[in-house]
Amino acid sequence: MTRRPQGSPKPAKQGREGGDLEKALALIRASPGIRPSELNRRLNREQSDGLRATLIKRGLIRKEKDGSAMRYYPV
Repeated sequence: MTRRPQGSPKPAKQGREGGDLEKALALIRASPGIRPSELNRRLNREQSDGLRATLIKRGLIRKEKDGSAMRYYPV
C-alpha cells in the first residue's frame, strides 16, 4: 500500500461526488467569493453542503461571512 506524504490532500473519490468535488473546486477557483446558491446552480445540485465541508476539511477552500451572505474562496 502506498502512503501519501503528510499534509497532502486526499485524492478525490470516483463517481458523482468525486467528480462534483473537482467541479466545485474548479468553480470556486474560477469565481473566488462565489455564494452557495450560485455554486449549486452551476453544479446542477439542490445543495452542496457536503461538498463544501469536504473541501474546507481538506484545506482547499475557505469560507468567509460577507454581511448575511457566506462566500467561498480558494486557499
